[in-house]
Amino acid sequence: MAKPARGRKDFEIEYEYVDDLGQVVRREREKLGLSQAELAALVKTKETIIKKIEQNEFNPPLDLVKRLEKVLKTSLLTVAVEEKLTNKTPPPQPTYTLEDLLKKQNKQ
Repeated sequence: MAKPARGRKDFEIEYEYVDDLGQVVRREREKLGLSQAELAALVKTKETIIKKIEQNEFNPPLDLVKRLEKVLKTSLLTVAVEEKLTNKTPPPQPTYTLEDLLKKQNKQ
């Protein structure tokens, strides 16, 4: 049995980091009284990664940011919705026949 067709989506959800991601992570970590090593253990990453995030030297992957959000209880991502240009029908292009081209050439 075939699956029912789903509606066409003309947009794509993308995520962006909040401004000053590193400062937000550090501030929220300190509010909770956690060291960088403790936060790293809670989100299953290395302490050096947390240091680099806080110093804005590393842009963490989405899965790590989501784990940080959960532990720090704060939003670190914003949603950016972009239209998919690939699904849109291009504007119709004029079509020329051989007769049209010959007429145009004869006028010149």
